[in-house]
Amino acid sequence: MIKVLDSFVADKIAAGEVIERPVSAVKELVENSIDAGAGSIIVEIRGGGKSYIRVTDDGCGISFDEAETAFLRHATSKISGITDLDNIVSLGFRGEALASISAVSRLTMVTRTAEEISGVKLVLHGGRVVSKERTGCNTGTTVIVEDLFYNTPARRKFMKTDARESSAIVELIQQYAVCYSGIRFMMINNGMTLFTTSGDGDTISVVRSLYPSLARNGLLPVENGNVKGFVSDPGSTMSTRKGQLFFVNGRLVSSAVIEKGLEEGYQGRVFSGFPAAVLFIEAEPCDIDVNIHPGKQEIRFLRQDEVKNDIAEAVSKAVMTGAGVPKGFVNIIESAPEKQFNFDIPKKEDTEQTSIREFLKSLESHDSHEEPEAAEIPEITEPDTVAEKEDVSYAPVSVPAPFDFADLTLKGYVFNTYIIMQGKDELYIFDQHAAHERIFYEKFMRGYNNSAHSPQPVLTAFTINVSNDVYSMSGDWLGDLIRMGYDIEDFGDCTFIVRGIPPYMSLDEAEGFARGFAEAAGEAGGSNKIVIDKLITKSCKSAVKAHDVLSEHEITGLMAELAKCGNPYSCPHGRPTFIKISSYDIERSFRRR
Repeated sequence: MIKVLDSFVADKIAAGEVIERPVSAVKELVENSIDAGAGSIIVEIRGGGKSYIRVTDDGCGISFDEAETAFLRHATSKISGITDLDNIVSLGFRGEALASISAVSRLTMVTRTAEEISGVKLVLHGGRVVSKERTGCNTGTTVIVEDLFYNTPARRKFMKTDARESSAIVELIQQYAVCYSGIRFMMINNGMTLFTTSGDGDTISVVRSLYPSLARNGLLPVENGNVKGFVSDPGSTMSTRKGQLFFVNGRLVSSAVIEKGLEEGYQGRVFSGFPAAVLFIEAEPCDIDVNIHPGKQEIRFLRQDEVKNDIAEAVSKAVMTGAGVPKGFVNIIESAPEKQFNFDIPKKEDTEQTSIREFLKSLESHDSHEEPEAAEIPEITEPDTVAEKEDVSYAPVSVPAPFDFADLTLKGYVFNTYIIMQGKDELYIFDQHAAHERIFYEKFMRGYNNSAHSPQPVLTAFTINVSNDVYSMSGDWLGDLIRMGYDIEDFGDCTFIVRGIPPYMSLDEAEGFARGFAEAAGEAGGSNKIVIDKLITKSCKSAVKAHDVLSEHEITGLMAELAKCGNPYSCPHGRPTFIKISSYDIERSFRRR
């Protein structure tokens, strides 16, 4: 029997799609505050946000007459028609947030517009209005969410520990504080202030204070057209992608397209791990679809390749410079007695603010069932300087000039492996094998890209046998082998005969390569990736090895050839070809600084 669900049940189901856990509710409320033009936003949670969430802003507020309407499903002030979906400039637009949150909690909203003398206090339980009254309050809006999922226990039992839920919320507010550095953010947990940002629009300052691990080895400025931000040098990577923050038109997103553009921008210079990145991307609203995920966490680009290439170009300009050369002696420098990175976080005895690491530790032992007394709604005061929402400062810094090998002077050669060169204020150590690998790789790539790949005939033809599924899709990969320089054709019965091989391969290499290529034809990456892998191996075998003694003449020639490379900074595997040590770092190592 088919039934139409009553509105009470339907609302709970719909709410579950938007509000998965406490951080989902906080995200929606904070985005509403940003859309309201807030200059200050206070976020307070208790019990991991399960028992208490409060978001207070000094935005435009909601009028008395529209307060209840704001909680109706699909009630929104941000779009009015279907055509508006092609030009979304706000973070929220579907009118589901307040309706969804109120449906699964006990919610109180206190709000006032600048035009009204008094505000309104509206209380809802399970989405139904309990009371509505006039009240005195500041301009702006405070939303208090208590007992999240109290009426949907199935959802509540799947929530994580208080520590994990709190950590997710703190991370979210940190991310928005970075994107909207012109807004003053305050994060409070169980009565403890974790951090407060200045709201002065200095993005890099916020990154340094909230993400010291990203800034520890320095962040390189990125500024190229619609792509701005900061990235780490190729030698400073993290074990996960948590150090990558992507914002598109002010919206925090996850995007495979952006990840790919970031990866390509490093041009193979990342040997392991993931580079840190804080990227702000501006796109025409009509060129992106932000309506493909209930929580608006993912977006779709209309011109994916164009966006990816813009990001890659911007990142490449930043890392393919002297500033992007990895630093040496890191451990020695960091062990110096003075504290290297001081971000002027007030001491705990001077303020209630404490480090996030201490806070997360304390959560594990905190009794989540002990409810602190309800805090009064604090008054938000205007900071001295508040940037407009649209006027987000990325603290642009001119991107360093490309590295100039002409400025280097040969100073030595150690362990029959490492070449010592001196610049103006820095010492550079080159790995002869990595450098020679890069030279050979680019030489082989130029030969591969520029040659017609005429097959080299073999004395005795050989055959390769494949499975039925690979044989059936030979139209997708056979032409690739021919373009590489193979004389190959269908021999019938899942067999192919090879009468000629690429001139840049030996017979054994060519036979093994053709077999592997055919079997891997359906895998991601395609023929080009396989060719590149082959050329990397060939360049590695051809290059001079560590401990192979070079004369001064050979060293000079090696450096001259490396200087001609398109990417002289890393070998084809991603290892650095050279590192740098500043005179300042050396002086610090000798305690002269």
